[in-house]
Amino acid sequence: MRPVLLLMYHQIVPEGAPPGWVPAPLADSRYGVGERDFVRQMAHLSEEGYPLLSLDSLLDPETLEEKGEPGRPAIVVTFDDGYESDFKLASPVLSKFGIPATFFVSTGHIGAPGMMTESMVAELSARPIFRIGAHGESHRFLSELSGEECEGELVRSLSRVRELTGQKSVAMSAPGGRTDSRVAALARGAGFLALATSRPGLHEDSGDLFSLPRLPVLGRHSLGSFAALLDPASVAHRADRWLRRAKQGLRALLSGTTPKNGG
Repeated sequence: MRPVLLLMYHQIVPEGAPPGWVPAPLADSRYGVGERDFVRQMAHLSEEGYPLLSLDSLLDPETLEEKGEPGRPAIVVTFDDGYESDFKLASPVLSKFGIPATFFVSTGHIGAPGMMTESMVAELSARPIFRIGAHGESHRFLSELSGEECEGELVRSLSRVRELTGQKSVAMSAPGGRTDSRVAALARGAGFLALATSRPGLHEDSGDLFSLPRLPVLGRHSLGSFAALLDPASVAHRADRWLRRAKQGLRALLSGTTPKNGG
């Protein structure tokens, strides 16, 4: 079976924006990918013939059958938070190249300045290649909440996505990538079909759908470094995985907890 590499985007930075531009207080400027860079990255995925899958397709083992160039992972594109730039700048590019994507939306921030509106969320979900997922309600880190608070965030965000889109099947992305076995169990119990994290690695056909690893794409990634990150055998990919694991371990050590799937 072919491994799957899930890419994690956030905001798309419009041409001419000043350095450090963010669309909303929720955003971290490090995760802003320039509009022109994003076009180049999506063109690279299309032109190089990567198998481009929807997140929902991970439920069907037949979609992971090895096809095309051996050893090359399939790609799933995801976005976190729900920024207006995802609708205005990213979705036209994705549509042009026919690339499926899931947009994980923090439901409590819908309609806030710089965030997608209800109509934008509904419009994206109506397009066949796009899906809307939940990214919690308030964007609080789920692993740091009490069981009752975490369950409330999950249930309310799921209900809101279903209300706006009519989707019955909805995936979840953990804010900050912060999750653990308790959060995964609560997400499963709430009715989500999968839980995406920022844990380093590739998703294999036997992998846990409630601990999906993802690779964050950052503003500092050139087209060359982006292309290298797509190759699991490259030095760049292995270095990225090692660095993120080390950072997660250090964060866990400083907080006095066991390592979580954070990012």
